[in-house]
Amino acid sequence: MTEALDVISVTPIVEPDWAEAIRFLEQAVKAGNQDANALYLLAMAYKHQGRGGEARAMLAKIGDPDANVLLQRGVLAFNDKEWPAAADEFEKAWQKDPASYPAAYNLMLTRLCQGQLEGALEILDKLVPLAPSPAENRFLTLMRSLLGRAGAEASAEQAFLLGSITAQEEQRLLDMIVGLNQFEVVYRLLAKLVSARPQSEAAFRGYIGAAMVQAKNLVDRCQWSDAELLLTPLKRRLENSQVKLDPFYLIAILNMLGVAATMAQDFERGLTHFRAAAEAFQRDFSAPGPASKTDRYLNSQGVYLGAWIEQNLALGNEWLNRLDVAETHWSRYLDYLEHYVPRSLPPDYLPILGFEGASRLADLFSRKEKWSSAANFLQRAHRIRPTDYETLERLFHMYTQLKKTEEARKILRRLREVRPNDPQAELFELEVRETRKLDDIDTLMSDLRRIAQRFPNDSRVEERGAALVHNIVPNLERIADQYAGQVNKVVDQMRRLPSYQINWPTVRDIMRDMEDKYLFLRRVAQKCLAHITSDDVRRELHRLISHCDRKIDQCHSLGE
Repeated sequence: MTEALDVISVTPIVEPDWAEAIRFLEQAVKAGNQDANALYLLAMAYKHQGRGGEARAMLAKIGDPDANVLLQRGVLAFNDKEWPAAADEFEKAWQKDPASYPAAYNLMLTRLCQGQLEGALEILDKLVPLAPSPAENRFLTLMRSLLGRAGAEASAEQAFLLGSITAQEEQRLLDMIVGLNQFEVVYRLLAKLVSARPQSEAAFRGYIGAAMVQAKNLVDRCQWSDAELLLTPLKRRLENSQVKLDPFYLIAILNMLGVAATMAQDFERGLTHFRAAAEAFQRDFSAPGPASKTDRYLNSQGVYLGAWIEQNLALGNEWLNRLDVAETHWSRYLDYLEHYVPRSLPPDYLPILGFEGASRLADLFSRKEKWSSAANFLQRAHRIRPTDYETLERLFHMYTQLKKTEEARKILRRLREVRPNDPQAELFELEVRETRKLDDIDTLMSDLRRIAQRFPNDSRVEERGAALVHNIVPNLERIADQYAGQVNKVVDQMRRLPSYQINWPTVRDIMRDMEDKYLFLRRVAQKCLAHITSDDVRRELHRLISHCDRKIDQCHSLGE
Protein backbone atom coordinates (compact mmCIF):
# COMPACT_ATOMS: atom_id res chain seq x y z
CA MET A 1 0.00 0.00 0.00
CA THR A 2 1.36 3.41 -0.99
CA GLU A 3 2.09 5.50 2.10
CA ALA A 4 0.87 9.04 2.53
CA LEU A 5 3.52 11.61 3.41
CA ASP A 6 3.54 12.64 7.04
CA VAL A 7 4.53 16.10 8.29
CA ILE A 8 8.09 16.88 7.24
CA SER A 9 10.20 17.36 10.36
CA VAL A 10 12.19 20.56 10.71
CA THR A 11 14.75 19.11 13.11
CA PRO A 12 15.52 15.50 13.99
CA ILE A 13 14.22 14.34 17.34
CA VAL A 14 15.15 11.49 19.64
CA GLU A 15 12.61 8.63 19.52
CA PRO A 16 10.37 9.22 22.54
CA ASP A 17 8.91 6.70 24.97
CA TRP A 18 5.39 6.71 23.53
CA ALA A 19 3.86 4.46 26.19
CA GLU A 20 5.09 6.73 28.97
CA ALA A 21 4.00 9.81 27.01
CA ILE A 22 0.50 8.35 26.63
CA ARG A 23 0.26 7.71 30.37
CA PHE A 24 1.11 11.33 31.30
CA LEU A 25 -0.94 12.93 28.52
CA GLU A 26 -4.03 10.82 29.33
CA GLN A 27 -3.77 11.95 32.95
CA ALA A 28 -3.55 15.57 31.80
CA VAL A 29 -6.59 15.26 29.50
CA LYS A 30 -8.65 13.45 32.16
CA ALA A 31 -7.75 16.22 34.60
CA GLY A 32 -9.48 18.70 32.29
CA ASN A 33 -6.65 19.90 30.04
CA GLN A 34 -8.32 20.40 26.65
CA ASP A 35 -5.49 22.44 25.18
CA ALA A 36 -5.05 21.79 21.45
CA ASN A 37 -1.34 20.99 21.88
CA ALA A 38 -2.03 18.38 24.57
CA LEU A 39 -4.74 16.73 22.47
CA TYR A 40 -2.47 16.76 19.41
CA LEU A 41 0.46 15.23 21.29
CA LEU A 42 -1.75 12.49 22.76
CA ALA A 43 -3.14 11.74 19.26
CA MET A 44 0.41 11.43 17.87
CA ALA A 45 1.37 9.12 20.73
CA TYR A 46 -1.67 6.95 19.96
CA LYS A 47 -0.75 6.97 16.28
CA HIS A 48 2.79 5.75 16.92
CA GLN A 49 1.40 2.95 19.09
CA GLY A 50 -0.88 1.81 16.25
CA ARG A 51 -4.07 3.01 17.95
CA GLY A 52 -5.48 4.84 14.93
CA GLY A 53 -9.09 5.02 16.07
CA GLU A 54 -8.17 6.69 19.37
CA ALA A 55 -5.83 9.08 17.55
CA ARG A 56 -8.61 10.16 15.18
CA ALA A 57 -11.03 10.61 18.07
CA MET A 58 -8.52 12.82 19.92
CA LEU A 59 -7.81 14.97 16.83
CA ALA A 60 -11.56 15.39 16.29
CA LYS A 61 -11.76 17.14 19.71
CA ILE A 62 -9.55 20.01 18.53
CA GLY A 63 -11.97 22.88 17.91
CA ASP A 64 -10.15 25.01 15.34
CA PRO A 65 -7.69 22.63 13.66
CA ASP A 66 -4.73 24.11 11.84
CA ALA A 67 -3.18 22.67 8.66
CA ASN A 68 -0.99 20.26 10.59
CA VAL A 69 -3.94 18.78 12.53
CA LEU A 70 -5.97 18.43 9.32
CA LEU A 71 -3.01 16.75 7.65
CA GLN A 72 -2.73 14.20 10.45
CA ARG A 73 -6.47 13.53 10.33
CA GLY A 74 -6.11 12.91 6.61
CA VAL A 75 -3.15 10.55 7.13
CA LEU A 76 -5.13 8.48 9.65
CA ALA A 77 -8.17 8.30 7.34
CA PHE A 78 -5.85 7.33 4.46
CA ASN A 79 -4.34 4.51 6.52
CA ASP A 80 -7.89 3.26 7.16
CA LYS A 81 -8.56 3.42 3.38
CA GLU A 82 -11.34 5.96 3.88
CA TRP A 83 -10.49 7.82 0.69
CA PRO A 84 -13.29 10.45 0.64
CA ALA A 85 -12.61 11.45 4.25
CA ALA A 86 -8.84 11.53 3.64
CA ALA A 87 -9.24 13.68 0.49
CA ASP A 88 -11.48 16.11 2.37
CA GLU A 89 -8.96 16.52 5.22
CA PHE A 90 -5.97 16.93 2.86
CA GLU A 91 -7.86 19.49 0.78
CA LYS A 92 -8.70 21.52 3.89
CA ALA A 93 -5.08 21.33 5.05
CA TRP A 94 -3.86 22.56 1.66
CA GLN A 95 -6.34 25.42 1.70
CA LYS A 96 -5.10 26.53 5.11
CA ASP A 97 -1.46 26.19 4.05
CA PRO A 98 -1.11 26.54 0.23
CA ALA A 99 2.66 25.95 0.57
CA SER A 100 2.23 22.54 2.27
CA TYR A 101 3.86 19.92 0.06
CA PRO A 102 2.70 16.95 2.20
CA ALA A 103 -0.95 18.08 2.02
CA ALA A 104 -0.84 18.56 -1.77
CA TYR A 105 1.08 15.31 -2.41
CA ASN A 106 -1.23 13.26 -0.20
CA LEU A 107 -4.28 14.76 -1.88
CA MET A 108 -2.87 13.75 -5.28
CA LEU A 109 -2.20 10.25 -3.98
CA THR A 110 -5.72 9.96 -2.56
CA ARG A 111 -7.24 11.00 -5.89
CA LEU A 112 -5.28 8.18 -7.56
CA CYS A 113 -6.57 5.72 -4.96
CA GLN A 114 -10.08 6.89 -5.81
CA GLY A 115 -9.42 6.28 -9.49
CA GLN A 116 -9.65 10.00 -10.31
CA LEU A 117 -6.77 10.39 -12.80
CA GLU A 118 -7.84 13.78 -14.07
CA GLY A 119 -8.13 15.14 -10.56
CA ALA A 120 -4.67 13.77 -9.67
CA LEU A 121 -3.19 15.34 -12.83
CA GLU A 122 -4.66 18.76 -11.98
CA ILE A 123 -3.09 18.61 -8.52
CA LEU A 124 0.26 17.52 -10.01
CA ASP A 125 0.35 20.66 -12.15
CA LYS A 126 0.18 22.74 -8.95
CA LEU A 127 2.37 20.37 -6.93
CA VAL A 128 5.54 20.50 -9.06
CA PRO A 129 6.47 24.08 -7.98
CA LEU A 130 6.12 23.03 -4.32
CA ALA A 131 8.69 20.22 -4.59
CA PRO A 132 11.23 20.53 -1.74
CA SER A 133 14.17 19.26 -3.83
CA PRO A 134 15.28 18.83 -7.48
CA ALA A 135 14.97 15.03 -7.11
CA GLU A 136 11.37 15.39 -5.91
CA ASN A 137 10.66 17.82 -8.74
CA ARG A 138 12.01 15.27 -11.22
CA PHE A 139 9.86 12.50 -9.72
CA LEU A 140 6.71 14.64 -9.93
CA THR A 141 7.52 15.48 -13.56
CA LEU A 142 7.81 11.78 -14.35
CA MET A 143 4.51 11.16 -12.59
CA ARG A 144 2.85 13.89 -14.64
CA SER A 145 4.23 12.30 -17.82
CA LEU A 146 2.83 8.94 -16.78
CA LEU A 147 -0.58 10.47 -16.08
CA GLY A 148 -0.34 12.88 -19.01
CA ARG A 149 -3.16 13.51 -21.45
CA ALA A 150 -3.11 12.12 -24.99
CA GLY A 151 -1.71 14.10 -27.91
CA ALA A 152 1.11 13.66 -30.42
CA GLU A 153 3.37 16.32 -28.95
CA ALA A 154 2.60 15.34 -25.35
CA SER A 155 3.11 11.67 -26.14
CA ALA A 156 6.54 12.28 -27.62
CA GLU A 157 7.62 14.28 -24.60
CA GLN A 158 6.17 11.70 -22.21
CA ALA A 159 7.92 8.86 -24.03
CA PHE A 160 11.23 10.72 -23.91
CA LEU A 161 10.96 11.46 -20.19
CA LEU A 162 9.86 7.95 -19.25
CA GLY A 163 12.51 6.43 -21.45
CA SER A 164 15.26 8.40 -19.76
CA ILE A 165 14.56 7.53 -16.13
CA THR A 166 17.11 5.83 -13.92
CA ALA A 167 16.63 2.47 -12.23
CA GLN A 168 16.10 4.19 -8.85
CA GLU A 169 13.47 6.52 -10.30
CA GLU A 170 11.74 3.62 -12.02
CA GLN A 171 11.65 1.63 -8.80
CA ARG A 172 10.12 4.53 -6.89
CA LEU A 173 7.47 4.96 -9.60
CA LEU A 174 6.70 1.22 -9.45
CA ASP A 175 6.47 1.24 -5.66
CA MET A 176 4.05 4.16 -5.75
CA ILE A 177 1.88 2.73 -8.56
CA VAL A 178 1.67 -0.83 -7.24
CA GLY A 179 0.65 0.51 -3.83
CA LEU A 180 -2.49 2.18 -5.20
CA ASN A 181 -5.88 0.72 -4.32
CA GLN A 182 -7.49 0.85 -7.78
CA PHE A 183 -6.52 -1.99 -10.12
CA GLU A 184 -7.76 -0.15 -13.21
CA VAL A 185 -5.48 2.78 -12.39
CA VAL A 186 -2.52 0.54 -11.53
CA TYR A 187 -2.91 -1.53 -14.69
CA ARG A 188 -3.27 1.52 -16.93
CA LEU A 189 -0.22 3.26 -15.50
CA LEU A 190 1.92 0.12 -15.60
CA ALA A 191 0.87 -0.62 -19.17
CA LYS A 192 1.97 2.88 -20.16
CA LEU A 193 5.27 2.50 -18.31
CA VAL A 194 5.92 -0.86 -20.02
CA SER A 195 5.15 0.67 -23.43
CA ALA A 196 7.60 3.49 -22.75
CA ARG A 197 10.25 1.10 -21.39
CA PRO A 198 9.80 -2.18 -23.33
CA GLN A 199 13.17 -3.56 -22.21
CA SER A 200 12.61 -2.92 -18.50
CA GLU A 201 12.32 -6.17 -16.55
CA ALA A 202 11.19 -4.36 -13.38
CA ALA A 203 8.34 -2.56 -15.19
CA PHE A 204 7.22 -5.69 -17.02
CA ARG A 205 7.37 -7.73 -13.81
CA GLY A 206 5.26 -5.13 -12.00
CA TYR A 207 2.75 -5.08 -14.88
CA ILE A 208 2.41 -8.89 -14.99
CA GLY A 209 2.36 -9.14 -11.19
CA ALA A 210 -0.42 -6.57 -10.79
CA ALA A 211 -2.57 -8.38 -13.37
CA MET A 212 -1.98 -11.71 -11.63
CA VAL A 213 -3.02 -10.28 -8.25
CA GLN A 214 -6.22 -8.97 -9.81
CA ALA A 215 -6.84 -12.32 -11.54
CA LYS A 216 -6.39 -14.11 -8.22
CA ASN A 217 -8.95 -11.76 -6.64
CA LEU A 218 -11.38 -12.53 -9.48
CA VAL A 219 -10.85 -16.27 -9.05
CA ASP A 220 -11.41 -15.96 -5.30
CA ARG A 221 -14.69 -14.15 -6.04
CA CYS A 222 -15.71 -16.93 -8.48
CA GLN A 223 -15.61 -14.56 -11.46
CA TRP A 224 -14.12 -17.20 -13.73
CA SER A 225 -14.88 -15.56 -17.10
CA ASP A 226 -13.45 -12.21 -16.02
CA ALA A 227 -10.29 -13.93 -14.80
CA GLU A 228 -9.88 -15.70 -18.15
CA LEU A 229 -10.43 -12.48 -20.09
CA LEU A 230 -7.66 -10.83 -18.10
CA LEU A 231 -5.19 -13.74 -18.12
CA THR A 232 -5.45 -15.00 -21.71
CA PRO A 233 -3.87 -11.94 -23.41
CA LEU A 234 -1.45 -11.68 -20.50
CA LYS A 235 -0.22 -15.24 -21.19
CA ARG A 236 0.33 -14.44 -24.89
CA ARG A 237 2.19 -11.26 -24.04
CA LEU A 238 4.38 -13.07 -21.53
CA GLU A 239 5.21 -15.83 -24.02
CA ASN A 240 6.04 -13.37 -26.81
CA SER A 241 7.86 -10.72 -24.79
CA GLN A 242 11.57 -10.10 -25.30
CA VAL A 243 11.85 -9.60 -21.55
CA LYS A 244 12.16 -13.03 -19.99
CA LEU A 245 10.70 -13.18 -16.50
CA ASP A 246 10.89 -15.92 -13.93
CA PRO A 247 9.09 -19.03 -15.32
CA PHE A 248 6.97 -19.03 -12.19
CA TYR A 249 4.90 -16.21 -13.67
CA LEU A 250 3.89 -18.34 -16.67
CA ILE A 251 3.29 -21.41 -14.48
CA ALA A 252 1.04 -19.42 -12.15
CA ILE A 253 -0.91 -17.86 -15.05
CA LEU A 254 -1.46 -21.25 -16.70
CA ASN A 255 -2.56 -22.72 -13.39
CA MET A 256 -5.08 -19.91 -12.78
CA LEU A 257 -6.38 -20.25 -16.35
CA GLY A 258 -6.87 -23.95 -15.70
CA VAL A 259 -8.73 -23.26 -12.46
CA ALA A 260 -10.98 -20.67 -14.13
CA ALA A 261 -11.82 -22.98 -17.05
CA THR A 262 -12.38 -26.00 -14.81
CA MET A 263 -14.64 -24.13 -12.39
CA ALA A 264 -16.63 -22.92 -15.40
CA GLN A 265 -17.18 -26.67 -16.16
CA ASP A 266 -14.90 -26.65 -19.24
CA PHE A 267 -12.77 -29.53 -17.98
CA GLU A 268 -10.95 -30.28 -21.25
CA ARG A 269 -9.74 -26.69 -21.61
CA GLY A 270 -8.79 -26.67 -17.93
CA LEU A 271 -6.71 -29.82 -18.40
CA THR A 272 -5.01 -28.26 -21.42
CA HIS A 273 -3.85 -25.34 -19.24
CA PHE A 274 -2.82 -27.65 -16.38
CA ARG A 275 -0.75 -29.82 -18.74
CA ALA A 276 0.92 -26.69 -20.12
CA ALA A 277 1.69 -25.61 -16.53
CA ALA A 278 3.19 -29.05 -15.83
CA GLU A 279 5.37 -28.81 -18.96
CA ALA A 280 6.53 -25.29 -18.02
CA PHE A 281 7.31 -26.53 -14.53
CA GLN A 282 9.37 -29.45 -15.86
CA ARG A 283 11.28 -27.14 -18.22
CA ASP A 284 12.12 -24.85 -15.34
CA PHE A 285 13.08 -27.80 -13.14
CA SER A 286 15.40 -29.18 -15.85
CA ALA A 287 16.95 -25.82 -16.72
CA PRO A 288 20.52 -25.09 -15.56
CA GLY A 289 20.59 -23.50 -12.14
CA PRO A 290 21.40 -24.18 -8.52
CA ALA A 291 22.15 -27.78 -7.62
CA SER A 292 19.12 -27.85 -5.33
CA LYS A 293 15.93 -26.00 -6.30
CA THR A 294 13.91 -27.32 -3.38
CA ASP A 295 13.44 -23.96 -1.65
CA ARG A 296 12.37 -22.36 -4.93
CA TYR A 297 9.57 -24.87 -5.41
CA LEU A 298 8.19 -24.98 -1.84
CA ASN A 299 5.61 -22.58 -0.45
CA SER A 300 5.56 -21.30 3.13
CA GLN A 301 3.69 -24.42 4.33
CA GLY A 302 6.10 -26.83 2.68
CA VAL A 303 3.82 -27.79 -0.23
CA TYR A 304 5.78 -28.54 -3.40
CA LEU A 305 4.68 -26.72 -6.55
CA GLY A 306 4.58 -29.99 -8.45
CA ALA A 307 2.06 -31.33 -5.93
CA TRP A 308 -0.46 -28.56 -6.70
CA ILE A 309 -0.13 -29.14 -10.44
CA GLU A 310 -0.59 -32.90 -10.03
CA GLN A 311 -3.64 -32.27 -7.82
CA ASN A 312 -5.26 -30.05 -10.46
CA LEU A 313 -4.59 -32.62 -13.19
CA ALA A 314 -6.01 -35.35 -10.96
CA LEU A 315 -9.19 -33.43 -10.16
CA GLY A 316 -9.81 -32.54 -13.80
CA ASN A 317 -9.51 -36.17 -14.88
CA GLU A 318 -11.57 -37.33 -11.91
CA TRP A 319 -14.43 -35.02 -12.86
CA LEU A 320 -14.27 -36.42 -16.40
CA ASN A 321 -14.49 -39.92 -14.85
CA ARG A 322 -11.03 -40.86 -16.13
CA LEU A 323 -10.17 -42.56 -12.89
CA ASP A 324 -7.16 -44.50 -14.18
CA VAL A 325 -5.45 -41.27 -15.28
CA ALA A 326 -6.59 -39.46 -12.14
CA GLU A 327 -5.14 -42.23 -9.97
CA THR A 328 -1.69 -41.75 -11.51
CA HIS A 329 -1.74 -38.00 -10.77
CA TRP A 330 -3.13 -38.54 -7.26
CA SER A 331 -0.33 -40.98 -6.52
CA ARG A 332 2.30 -38.44 -7.61
CA TYR A 333 0.58 -35.76 -5.54
CA LEU A 334 0.71 -37.94 -2.41
CA ASP A 335 4.32 -38.90 -3.17
CA TYR A 336 5.28 -35.22 -3.12
CA LEU A 337 3.44 -34.60 0.15
CA GLU A 338 5.04 -37.56 1.89
CA HIS A 339 8.50 -36.65 0.61
CA TYR A 340 8.36 -33.12 2.00
CA VAL A 341 6.81 -33.93 5.38
CA PRO A 342 10.07 -32.83 7.13
CA ARG A 343 9.55 -29.34 5.62
CA SER A 344 5.91 -29.04 6.71
CA LEU A 345 4.87 -25.84 8.51
CA PRO A 346 3.17 -26.36 10.88
CA PRO A 347 4.67 -29.85 11.28
CA ASP A 348 1.31 -31.63 11.01
CA TYR A 349 0.06 -29.71 7.94
CA LEU A 350 1.36 -32.05 5.22
CA PRO A 351 0.57 -35.25 7.18
CA ILE A 352 -3.03 -34.09 7.66
CA LEU A 353 -3.28 -33.10 3.99
CA GLY A 354 -1.91 -36.45 2.83
CA PHE A 355 -3.99 -38.52 5.24
CA GLU A 356 -7.29 -36.81 4.41
CA GLY A 357 -6.53 -36.99 0.68
CA ALA A 358 -5.68 -40.69 0.77
CA SER A 359 -8.79 -41.45 2.88
CA ARG A 360 -11.04 -39.60 0.45
CA LEU A 361 -9.55 -41.43 -2.52
CA ALA A 362 -10.01 -44.78 -0.78
CA ASP A 363 -13.72 -43.93 -0.37
CA LEU A 364 -13.97 -42.82 -4.01
CA PHE A 365 -12.42 -45.97 -5.46
CA SER A 366 -14.41 -48.17 -3.07
CA ARG A 367 -17.65 -46.64 -4.35
CA LYS A 368 -16.48 -47.39 -7.89
CA GLU A 369 -15.65 -50.97 -6.77
CA LYS A 370 -11.99 -50.54 -7.73
CA TRP A 371 -10.83 -52.48 -4.73
CA SER A 372 -7.11 -52.71 -5.51
CA SER A 373 -6.85 -48.93 -5.98
CA ALA A 374 -8.87 -48.33 -2.82
CA ALA A 375 -6.54 -50.65 -0.90
CA ASN A 376 -3.46 -48.79 -2.21
CA PHE A 377 -4.77 -45.45 -0.94
CA LEU A 378 -5.78 -46.98 2.39
CA GLN A 379 -2.22 -48.31 2.72
CA ARG A 380 -0.96 -44.75 2.16
CA ALA A 381 -3.28 -43.42 4.84
CA HIS A 382 -2.08 -46.16 7.20
CA ARG A 383 1.55 -45.31 6.44
CA ILE A 384 0.92 -41.68 7.40
CA ARG A 385 -1.02 -42.57 10.59
CA PRO A 386 0.05 -46.07 11.63
CA THR A 387 -2.07 -46.04 14.81
CA ASP A 388 -5.31 -44.68 13.36
CA TYR A 389 -7.86 -47.32 14.38
CA GLU A 390 -10.51 -46.43 11.80
CA THR A 391 -7.99 -46.70 8.95
CA LEU A 392 -6.73 -50.04 10.29
CA GLU A 393 -10.31 -51.31 10.47
CA ARG A 394 -11.07 -50.19 6.91
CA LEU A 395 -7.85 -51.78 5.67
CA PHE A 396 -8.71 -55.03 7.44
CA HIS A 397 -12.11 -55.18 5.74
CA MET A 398 -10.51 -54.29 2.40
CA TYR A 399 -8.07 -57.19 2.66
CA THR A 400 -10.92 -59.46 3.70
CA GLN A 401 -12.88 -58.30 0.65
CA LEU A 402 -9.88 -59.04 -1.59
CA LYS A 403 -9.40 -62.48 0.05
CA LYS A 404 -5.90 -61.48 1.21
CA THR A 405 -6.08 -63.45 4.43
CA GLU A 406 -2.45 -63.09 5.50
CA GLU A 407 -2.47 -59.31 5.06
CA ALA A 408 -5.77 -59.16 6.97
CA ARG A 409 -4.22 -61.13 9.84
CA LYS A 410 -1.26 -58.73 10.00
CA ILE A 411 -3.64 -55.76 10.24
CA LEU A 412 -5.63 -57.63 12.87
CA ARG A 413 -2.51 -57.99 15.02
CA ARG A 414 -1.93 -54.25 14.63
CA LEU A 415 -5.53 -53.55 15.67
CA ARG A 416 -5.01 -55.56 18.85
CA GLU A 417 -1.83 -53.61 19.60
CA VAL A 418 -3.63 -50.28 19.19
CA ARG A 419 -6.69 -51.32 21.27
CA PRO A 420 -5.87 -54.43 23.32
CA ASN A 421 -9.28 -54.79 24.99
CA ASP A 422 -11.55 -53.87 22.10
CA PRO A 423 -14.16 -56.53 21.31
CA GLN A 424 -14.12 -55.42 17.69
CA ALA A 425 -10.65 -56.90 17.21
CA GLU A 426 -11.79 -60.28 18.55
CA LEU A 427 -14.80 -60.21 16.24
CA PHE A 428 -12.57 -59.34 13.30
CA GLU A 429 -10.50 -62.41 14.10
CA LEU A 430 -13.63 -64.53 13.60
CA GLU A 431 -14.17 -62.99 10.17
CA VAL A 432 -10.89 -64.30 8.79
CA ARG A 433 -11.52 -67.87 9.89
CA GLU A 434 -12.33 -70.63 7.44
CA THR A 435 -16.00 -71.63 7.75
CA ARG A 436 -16.37 -74.24 5.06
CA LYS A 437 -16.82 -77.13 7.50
CA LEU A 438 -19.58 -77.46 10.07
CA ASP A 439 -17.01 -77.99 12.85
CA ASP A 440 -15.44 -74.63 11.95
CA ILE A 441 -18.80 -72.91 12.12
CA ASP A 442 -19.63 -74.54 15.45
CA THR A 443 -16.31 -73.40 16.94
CA LEU A 444 -16.87 -69.90 15.56
CA MET A 445 -20.35 -69.73 17.12
CA SER A 446 -18.95 -70.87 20.49
CA ASP A 447 -16.29 -68.14 20.34
CA LEU A 448 -18.91 -65.57 19.33
CA ARG A 449 -21.02 -66.56 22.34
CA ARG A 450 -17.95 -66.26 24.59
CA ILE A 451 -17.23 -62.73 23.29
CA ALA A 452 -20.89 -61.72 23.75
CA GLN A 453 -20.79 -62.92 27.37
CA ARG A 454 -17.51 -61.12 27.98
CA PHE A 455 -18.88 -57.85 26.63
CA PRO A 456 -22.60 -57.85 27.54
CA ASN A 457 -24.89 -55.11 26.21
CA ASP A 458 -22.23 -53.92 23.74
CA SER A 459 -24.12 -52.87 20.62
CA ARG A 460 -21.00 -53.23 18.48
CA VAL A 461 -20.71 -56.91 19.45
CA GLU A 462 -24.38 -57.48 18.69
CA GLU A 463 -24.21 -55.78 15.29
CA ARG A 464 -20.94 -57.42 14.26
CA GLY A 465 -22.16 -60.83 15.48
CA ALA A 466 -25.36 -60.49 13.49
CA ALA A 467 -23.39 -59.58 10.35
CA LEU A 468 -21.04 -62.51 10.89
CA VAL A 469 -23.91 -65.00 11.25
CA HIS A 470 -25.65 -63.46 8.23
CA ASN A 471 -22.58 -64.39 6.16
CA ILE A 472 -22.50 -67.91 7.63
CA VAL A 473 -26.11 -68.83 6.79
CA PRO A 474 -25.33 -69.53 3.08
CA ASN A 475 -22.62 -71.99 4.22
CA LEU A 476 -25.13 -73.79 6.44
CA GLU A 477 -27.56 -74.02 3.54
CA ARG A 478 -24.78 -75.36 1.32
CA ILE A 479 -23.92 -78.05 3.90
CA ALA A 480 -27.62 -78.94 4.24
CA ASP A 481 -27.83 -79.37 0.44
CA GLN A 482 -24.77 -81.65 0.50
CA TYR A 483 -26.34 -83.81 3.24
CA ALA A 484 -29.64 -83.93 1.37
CA GLY A 485 -27.78 -85.06 -1.76
CA GLN A 486 -26.16 -87.91 0.16
CA VAL A 487 -29.49 -89.05 1.65
CA ASN A 488 -31.29 -88.79 -1.69
CA LYS A 489 -28.57 -90.81 -3.40
CA VAL A 490 -29.04 -93.68 -0.96
CA VAL A 491 -32.85 -93.50 -1.22
CA ASP A 492 -32.69 -93.49 -5.05
CA GLN A 493 -30.45 -96.56 -5.02
CA MET A 494 -32.85 -98.32 -2.64
CA ARG A 495 -35.80 -97.59 -4.94
CA ARG A 496 -34.03 -99.08 -7.96
CA LEU A 497 -33.10 -102.34 -6.19
CA PRO A 498 -35.31 -105.18 -5.03
CA SER A 499 -35.57 -105.44 -1.28
CA TYR A 500 -33.48 -108.59 -1.08
CA GLN A 501 -30.56 -106.88 -2.93
CA ILE A 502 -30.35 -103.91 -0.53
CA ASN A 503 -27.48 -104.03 1.93
CA TRP A 504 -29.56 -103.03 4.92
CA PRO A 505 -26.74 -102.94 7.50
CA THR A 506 -24.81 -100.46 5.34
CA VAL A 507 -27.94 -98.38 4.76
CA ARG A 508 -28.65 -98.26 8.49
CA ASP A 509 -25.04 -97.19 9.25
CA ILE A 510 -25.19 -94.45 6.63
CA MET A 511 -28.56 -93.17 7.85
CA ARG A 512 -27.52 -93.14 11.49
CA ASP A 513 -24.41 -91.16 10.50
CA MET A 514 -26.54 -88.74 8.45
CA GLU A 515 -28.99 -88.42 11.36
CA ASP A 516 -26.09 -87.38 13.63
CA LYS A 517 -24.89 -84.88 11.01
CA TYR A 518 -28.36 -83.36 10.69
CA LEU A 519 -28.66 -83.13 14.47
CA PHE A 520 -25.31 -81.33 14.61
CA LEU A 521 -26.38 -79.00 11.79
CA ARG A 522 -29.65 -78.28 13.62
CA ARG A 523 -27.78 -77.39 16.85
CA VAL A 524 -25.47 -75.03 14.98
CA ALA A 525 -28.46 -73.35 13.26
CA GLN A 526 -30.11 -72.95 16.69
CA LYS A 527 -26.95 -71.24 17.97
CA CYS A 528 -27.07 -68.86 15.02
CA LEU A 529 -30.64 -67.83 15.83
CA ALA A 530 -29.47 -66.22 19.09
CA HIS A 531 -27.43 -63.64 17.16
CA ILE A 532 -29.79 -62.82 14.31
CA THR A 533 -31.70 -59.52 14.23
CA SER A 534 -32.96 -59.60 10.64
CA ASP A 535 -36.43 -61.10 10.17
CA ASP A 536 -35.54 -62.39 6.69
CA VAL A 537 -32.45 -64.24 7.91
CA ARG A 538 -34.40 -65.57 10.89
CA ARG A 539 -37.00 -67.04 8.52
CA GLU A 540 -34.23 -68.67 6.46
CA LEU A 541 -32.79 -70.28 9.58
CA HIS A 542 -36.22 -71.54 10.67
CA ARG A 543 -36.71 -73.09 7.22
CA LEU A 544 -33.30 -74.73 7.56
CA ILE A 545 -34.17 -76.11 11.02
CA SER A 546 -37.49 -77.45 9.70
CA HIS A 547 -35.64 -79.07 6.82
CA CYS A 548 -33.25 -80.68 9.31
CA ASP A 549 -36.19 -81.98 11.35
CA ARG A 550 -37.72 -83.68 8.30
CA LYS A 551 -34.41 -85.20 7.31
CA ILE A 552 -33.74 -86.38 10.86
CA ASP A 553 -37.08 -88.20 10.85
CA GLN A 554 -36.33 -89.71 7.44
CA CYS A 555 -32.85 -90.85 8.48
CA HIS A 556 -34.15 -92.21 11.78
CA SER A 557 -36.84 -94.29 10.06
CA LEU A 558 -34.31 -95.77 7.64
CA GLY A 559 -31.69 -96.30 10.30
CA GLU A 560 -33.79 -98.46 12.64
